[in-house]
This record gives sequence, C-alpha cells and structure tokens, in this order.
Amino acid sequence: MTFSTTTDDARRTGTPLPAGGRATRGRPAVLVLAWTEAGLLLRHPAFLAAVVLYAAFWIYDLVPGDAAHAYPVLQDESWSVHLPLLLLAAGVLLAANQGALRSHRNMTEPMYDVLVVGRSRRIGAHLLSLLPAALIALLLTAGRLGYLAGRSGAVGEVRPWDALAGPACVLLAGVIGVTLSTLATSSAVAPMALVGLGMLTFAGAVNTSATWRWFGLLAFENENAAPLPATLVHRPAVAHLAWLAALVVLLGATAVLRAGGRGTVLKAATALAVVAALVAGITQTRGLSSAQSDRVSAYTDHPAAHQRCTKEQNLTLCAFAEFAPWTPQWAEVARGVLAYAPGETAGAPYVIRQRIFPPGGASSNGAPPPLTAWAEDDARAGTPKAVTVGTDWSDGAAGGDRRSDAVVEFSTGFAYRAVTGDVPRQPRLTMVCGARAGLVLWLAGKATPGTREALRSTRERTFGGGISLPLLSSAAGLSFEPRAADFAFDLIDHPSPAHAAMIKKNWAELTAPGTTVDRAAHLLGVKAPPAIPASGQVAGC
Repeated sequence: MTFSTTTDDARRTGTPLPAGGRATRGRPAVLVLAWTEAGLLLRHPAFLAAVVLYAAFWIYDLVPGDAAHAYPVLQDESWSVHLPLLLLAAGVLLAANQGALRSHRNMTEPMYDVLVVGRSRRIGAHLLSLLPAALIALLLTAGRLGYLAGRSGAVGEVRPWDALAGPACVLLAGVIGVTLSTLATSSAVAPMALVGLGMLTFAGAVNTSATWRWFGLLAFENENAAPLPATLVHRPAVAHLAWLAALVVLLGATAVLRAGGRGTVLKAATALAVVAALVAGITQTRGLSSAQSDRVSAYTDHPAAHQRCTKEQNLTLCAFAEFAPWTPQWAEVARGVLAYAPGETAGAPYVIRQRIFPPGGASSNGAPPPLTAWAEDDARAGTPKAVTVGTDWSDGAAGGDRRSDAVVEFSTGFAYRAVTGDVPRQPRLTMVCGARAGLVLWLAGKATPGTREALRSTRERTFGGGISLPLLSSAAGLSFEPRAADFAFDLIDHPSPAHAAMIKKNWAELTAPGTTVDRAAHLLGVKAPPAIPASGQVAGC
C-alpha cells in the first residue's frame, strides 16, 4: 500500500520514480505498446497497399501460363525473388514513420510525460513493432521460393543468406522510418527519403558490375545473363546480410539515443554496430579471388571435367550436376528434330554438352566464345562435335524472353548439326543459306510445339527478314538468310504430311551446300517465296 501511495504521489507531483521501479514497470508497458503499434502498422494504408501491389505483381507473373518460371534456377531466384519486396519495404517505411510521429501530429506528446514509458522506450516499442512486418516478408519469401523449388523443372539450390536479405531490407526500411521521426517531425521527410533510396536502388540495378551496389538495400545482378552453376556464383550474401543487420542495430540505437535513451549497453551496441558495419561493408565489396577466377575459367573452357553424362539411345547428354534434370527436355527437342531425318541421319550418334559463356555470366559484349578450347575439350572427352546448350531453359512459350531464346538457339543448333554433320566453328556468326537454311529452321520449328512458338517469337522480333541466333549471347552462332526463313515459315504455317516424306526422300540434295531455295521448293512441290532484290540480299549467300 505504501508503494502505491508513493507512486501516485510521484505521478501527481512530477517526482521521478526510482530507476529500478521505472525500468521494472516500463518493460511490460513497452511490449504492450509494441504489440499495439504492430497492429496499427499492419493495418496502415501504406502497408496494405504495398501488400496488394506485391500480390498483384506475383499474380501477374504467374497467371499467364507461368511459362517463364517452369524451369527456375534457384540460386538466381534466391536474390531476384526480393525485387517485389521493395514495395513492402516502402510501405513499412512510410507506415513506421507516420506511427512514430502520431503523438506529434495529434499534439499529444506532452501527455506521455506523465507515463512510466518515456520517449526513448516508446521509440523502442516502435522499433519492436516492425518485427511482425519483417516476419510477413519472410513468409512471403519462403512461400515464393517454396513454390519455385516445387516446380518439376527447378534446378540448383536455394541460398539461405540471399533469401534472408529481402526480409532484412523490410526491417531496415522500417527502422529508417522510425529513425527519421527522431530527426525531423515533418511528414514529408519519409517520402523524400523513400525517393532517395529508390534512386540508390535504381543506380545499383543499372550498374550490376559495380562493387558499391552492395552498400544499397539489395545487390542486383545482370538479369540478361544466363545462370551459373551454384559453385561459381559469387555473391557475398553473408557479409551483405551482416551489413544490413549492422545498419538495423546502428540506426535503431541512434533513434533511441536521439529520443533520450541512455545506458552502457545501448552505447556499446552502437559502437559494435559501427564496427560491424565497417567490417561487413568492406568484406562484401571484395571481388573474385584467384582461386575463384580459376574455377570459373575451368568451367568455361573445359566443362567436360565438371559434368556428368547420360545416354538415351543414340544421344549423349552432358550437363553440370545441378542441371541434369533438364536433360530429358533437351532429348525431347533433339528427338523431335531427328524424327524428320532419314534413318542413317536419325540413328547417328549425337552429343549435347552444356556450356557457360562468358566467364562470370555477364554480358559478352560481342566477344567470341572459346570454340577451339571447346573442340579440344570434346576431343579429350571422346565427344566430338557436341551441340552446345546453355543454362537457360523453358518450354518455349515464355513470350520472347531469354529462356525461350535459349530453346530456339538449341533447337536450331541441333538441327544444323543434323543437316550439316558439323557445329559452327567460326568466332563470328555462321551464315546458313539456301535449302540448308530453310531445312534447319523447319526442323527446329517442327521439333516440339514449344520450339515452334519460340522460333516464331524470335522472327517477330527480327528486322530485315533474316534470323540471327548468337551462341550463348556471344559473337558466334548461326544466321539465316531472309528468303530461306520465309520458305521455312511457309512450310511451318501450311503443314502437310507430304512434306516430311519428301524431305526424307530428298534429304541428300536438300542438305547439299549448293541447293537453292527455288530447287528446294521444286523438290517439295511448293511455291517458292518471292525473290529478294539484290539490295536486300545478305552478304555470304
């Protein structure tokens, strides 16, 4: 009874409570306030709008057949899955800032002075209220990655440290919002900070080779680059997660200090966070070590030593271990091409080998692939004239993205091998002309419904009538003259059972280097496409 009277008198007269009593009574109140603020944050319009946008982004990405994600590479998805989470981070930043400024906005700040929970503890409660939002971000990330990992065509491995970066960004964004409330009471500061963070994020997204991008919320990679085997992926995910965690502690401690917080533990945590941020920040910007560079070069120039091969009748399929589940799809395309070849060609041995180029998976900038090294590697492995396939794949219906282009690239490359008996050996585009060009494109398009759709998409995005298909985005590959492409698509668009029989019957002449498109049309009993003026003809044909 004496304690209650003393407490009541202290509240009436403004006499401060003993430190131990205030701390003891304040801790449960902080947790209650944190729980209340968490509920308000999760119901805030900014947070709800962010969740709706995130859901809309996911639904838009999945509903149209989901062809682009039928064959996900999980080490790439582990970081790219966080892109829509930036919407959630923006919503949390705005909601947290407005929640922390509520007492100032409602002019109730003086009323809090009579409570056991002082301003520094209230700021601590606002910081704790961010944890449910971060947990929701973690659940969304786990759900997305779980869905992708459950796809039958999924390969690779989920990288946990990369996967945790997105929820950490959501938590950090909320901490930034709370910290801003201790620096300025204007509600315009948070949107301005959001614009600044957005500009930093955009700058990192367009400078994917710059090491400073790791100082942002998320470190982007080149989305146009083909995936790499997991062992070659260089993402200092642990150091980056430590960087984000250090910023969370540092900014959170700064907010509490600004609100009047004191104590040895708080100051020590601030100092340790500064040190951790410096160490993690420097560590995450380190480039490839010499050992890592040598490993990338070995996988690039001599892939046979790092692959396992399987045989399916006359097909030998060699892939990096984690991409092995895709070999049945490669075999399906290859068998589709060979279904229209005569017996001696269809029954000949063929090798399909997975390769990566350029080293590091970045843009090749028109560099030639190591064709000589690949040929020597194939010879040592006893698999000469292997057809190249990359680390991208789809069912061909992904709508013109790089995964569908990979399907076209492989189907035409295998058809070229069946028609010519060889693989491209020039460090630049190999021009394919006449009947050979038309036959290669027809075989590639007829292999599967997916290859037909992907080939059609490639042609729709090609100017000038011809079709060029770079090998793994390099300077080499195949290029087909416009008139042969017109001839091939005339056959594809107007299929006839007689065409397959006539092609097998006249295979030797159709695959001869000098056979023209007009001669091929005569052999198949169809009308040749209109002649192209001399000004529109391509060099090399």
